[in-house]
Amino acid sequence: MALVSLGAFAQTGYYVAPGTGSGNPGGLNGDAEYPPGGGLPTGWTTLITGPQNEMWSASQNMPFTFKFNDQDVTSYKVAANGVVTFDVATTITPSAVNGDLPNAGIPNQSVCVWGVGATATGDYVVSKTFGTAGKRQHWIQYNSCSEANIGTGWIYASIVLEEGTNNIYIVDQRYNGTAASKISMGVQIDGSTAIKVSGTPAYGMKAVNDPTTADNVFYSFIPGIQPANEAGITALNVAKYLSLNSAPYDISMSIINGGSSAITSLDVEYTIDGGAAVSGKITGLNIASGATGTAVHPTKWSGATVGAHTVAVKIVKVNGAVDTKVGNNNATKAVMVFDKAVDRKIMNEIFTSSTCPPCTPGNVNYNKVIEGRTKHSTIKYQVNFPGTGDPYCTQEVKDRMTFYAVNSVPRMEIDGGWDGNANSFSTGLYDDFQAKPAFVEITGSVSLTWKNTVTLDVTLNPLLDNGSNNLKLHAVIVEGITYANKKSNGETKFEEVMKKMMTGSVGQVLTPLKKDTKVTKKIAYTFNGGYRLPLDGSAAQHINHLSENSVETWNDLAVVVFVQDASTKEILQSQTFPIALVGTEAVEQNLNLYPNPANSVFVVEAKEMGNAAVVVTDMQGKVVFNGNMNAGALSMNVADWSNGVYMVSVNGNSKNLNSKIVIRK
Repeated sequence: MALVSLGAFAQTGYYVAPGTGSGNPGGLNGDAEYPPGGGLPTGWTTLITGPQNEMWSASQNMPFTFKFNDQDVTSYKVAANGVVTFDVATTITPSAVNGDLPNAGIPNQSVCVWGVGATATGDYVVSKTFGTAGKRQHWIQYNSCSEANIGTGWIYASIVLEEGTNNIYIVDQRYNGTAASKISMGVQIDGSTAIKVSGTPAYGMKAVNDPTTADNVFYSFIPGIQPANEAGITALNVAKYLSLNSAPYDISMSIINGGSSAITSLDVEYTIDGGAAVSGKITGLNIASGATGTAVHPTKWSGATVGAHTVAVKIVKVNGAVDTKVGNNNATKAVMVFDKAVDRKIMNEIFTSSTCPPCTPGNVNYNKVIEGRTKHSTIKYQVNFPGTGDPYCTQEVKDRMTFYAVNSVPRMEIDGGWDGNANSFSTGLYDDFQAKPAFVEITGSVSLTWKNTVTLDVTLNPLLDNGSNNLKLHAVIVEGITYANKKSNGETKFEEVMKKMMTGSVGQVLTPLKKDTKVTKKIAYTFNGGYRLPLDGSAAQHINHLSENSVETWNDLAVVVFVQDASTKEILQSQTFPIALVGTEAVEQNLNLYPNPANSVFVVEAKEMGNAAVVVTDMQGKVVFNGNMNAGALSMNVADWSNGVYMVSVNGNSKNLNSKIVIRK
């Protein structure tokens, strides 16, 4: 249906809500940002497919009642060059080169990301509706689109129409380019009236090349006149994890001034777990219109107990006046109060391939970030693409890809909570995740016999209750360095390559964890058959673990253990247990060598061997140590030894026990 005459529109206008929002407005759209056919979730409708230039789509029906400038609109059409208009009868066609707003080259009743366009092959304009009746959002997305100024690259940006509020949002979603973008973003009511985003007509994209919503920012166009006194809570600054020793706690919040007057005082109340409201007046503020500031409730939270709590905060008055816009006056946050914690070893899972050119700098960047750092575990999953894929891909790798919805490499997951390109991994990300306390302590030991059986004895010590019914224990065998899977991307060696998931790709089910109630597990896996190098990463070439394996050397293995919530994907804690080849007889006679691999001090322990002689030789047979145990134990300094594998021989009490150690620095 065509729109009513332009002259019938009352000029109530819009104002841009101060500041930018993070993520997507309202959180209704959580879809990953990929092109159609390349990972974009289902439900999107393609309106335009590039290459197109200076053209309009067919008229599209609105999926719900919506008002533009206080008048009902029922349809819209989309220009290839970044304009959505409700004047479906217009004959004006936006040019490929954008300009300032308002602009005679833009139809009345339009919303613009002018300059972004479906002008090349692989560019799209797509639409989808999210939410439930009464609170829906209709998204019109310029998907993987060109922009004349960015050089090589592409942009994702969306125009969002919201049911009920009649708000319009412009979302800055994803950017990859060799130069800065220059875009016109705003709402044009007519040729003389427009409300625009700061920076127009040379707006530069703020999002980065991240397919998730994490890096998105959005701008809110609100119908009507900006109120004098209006405040919103953009964040509660109470830490997610609070040590009982640091109580009482400040209730701090970030405030954005959405009104035209400066904020000098706020009346605020907070509750803990829905209990009695604690009211207070915050004075001495000076938050200018459009600015953000920090406000701290005058009464601290006292009397906290160990466990999970919900903090809820509400703005009651702004500058002594009732805040009439209440939609952003409330905020809640789940926090955990603890009395004991351990250092976190973050779990870094990297999806990569020896046929993937961008994976080479991704792995170089990863190694640069972790250099000199030890509070992490690493698993590299070699995938089955691009091209023929990595020979060390297995079905378990593909299962893990499905779990994280991985469809591009290099791809990286940090503690199941950061999903991005390994080239974007940074020391800041490492430190942010590692600074989070952990409430599961993982201890244990691993042995590997000459029968190729890996045995893990692991103990989980929960320091807080965790009532999730979705907890899984994962134990993954990785090989420190491989060489044989070299293909086409220039890499010659590959680190921490996944060889077998001892607990299977879905992990071993754990019951909810109870504070201070230890959980012990014994897990064993035997590698069968001999070594085979697959030709490529195809399913037909995958290792059959019932009869073969892809372990290049048995002297460079480790078991990575981690606990994960399969629903939220959050990883609670990880630990890495290096292992080396140990003789069957030595295991049976309780010969312990640790740590193994070693880098400074190494211990040989055999309680029943008394003062037996210990001889250590390198792989060429040269003796590098000759001594005796004292009461069944011996400690030696190996800091000056070269990296490699060494034979350990223990002779005494009519026994001769042999094993191996690995020195790795």
